[in-house]
Amino acid sequence: MIFTFLKKLHPELLVWPAGLTGLFFLDPVAGQPSLCLFKNIGIPFCPGCGLGHGIHFFLHGRWLEAIHHHWLAPAAVGVLIYRTVQLARLQFVKLKL
Repeated sequence: MIFTFLKKLHPELLVWPAGLTGLFFLDPVAGQPSLCLFKNIGIPFCPGCGLGHGIHFFLHGRWLEAIHHHWLAPAAVGVLIYRTVQLARLQFVKLKL
């Protein structure tokens, strides 16, 4: 029974909440190594740099810091939450059938 449920479950429905949860518990002040692929291979400019920290601060209610790190952080959180709710509703309808 559980395996059929997992087969029907949309992968995005696991990825977005897991990503938001991971970013919530991220400690940007701890000096942890960067997850940015561009920074790790030596490219100095990345258009998404600071987005993870911005999302972290936004989820903790520190909105000015979030926008300081990346101006798209609030929009990214909104889009990811909207997409998660949208997928959850579709998944619920699919499972009822």
